[in-house]
Amino acid sequence: MSSEKDILSRFDVENEIRMAELQGREADFEGKIISSLIFKKRTIGVGINLRNAVVRHVISLEETIINGSLNLAGAVVQESFYAGSATIGGDLILVDAKISGVLNLISTTIKGSLNGERMSISGFLSLTRSQIKDNVILRKAKISDAYHVGLIVKGDIYMRDAMITGNFEAQEAYIEGSLDMMNAYVANSVTLKSAQIGGSLITKNANFKGEVDFSGLKSKDIIE
Repeated sequence: MSSEKDILSRFDVENEIRMAELQGREADFEGKIISSLIFKKRTIGVGINLRNAVVRHVISLEETIINGSLNLAGAVVQESFYAGSATIGGDLILVDAKISGVLNLISTTIKGSLNGERMSISGFLSLTRSQIKDNVILRKAKISDAYHVGLIVKGDIYMRDAMITGNFEAQEAYIEGSLDMMNAYVANSVTLKSAQIGGSLITKNANFKGEVDFSGLKSKDIIE
């Protein structure tokens, strides 16, 4: 068990970011324990490394600009992750991350790739109106329903009006709810090979410019 003194304070977080900006390196929180990471309408001049970190509560980056990548590979976020209308100047890396809440990237701009290979989320993933320059990788990701007192948050993926100018790769993904790709644009290939979708796959008015591979896909139905 970690003690309170092991948890980085907001002052500690701000100090590391300031030092990283001055030294021209990424802010390094690898393996650290942080209470929350909350920025609103901020510009952070460097990337942030949260590899294998534990965030005890929320990550909130509303309308924040990060001038670099945001690396949460192997990280644990014990509540939700919200980045509405944020801009990430590099990659958003969530490989093997565990988020015990929703991942809400509504209207988020990612200037690299979103790599969520093998990540797990309790609740929905929203990429609604997001713009992602390179690939979206959800290979073997797990998006599960979340249960709260008297409430179920479905394990859906929302991609309405998303624009992805690379590939969309979700081979062997497990989506307990539905995958809603209505009006989504994918410039290259779309792969859902051997994915499992508990609800519907919705592709109405979607624009997939490259090859589409739904081989071995299991879903309740496909709404085109």
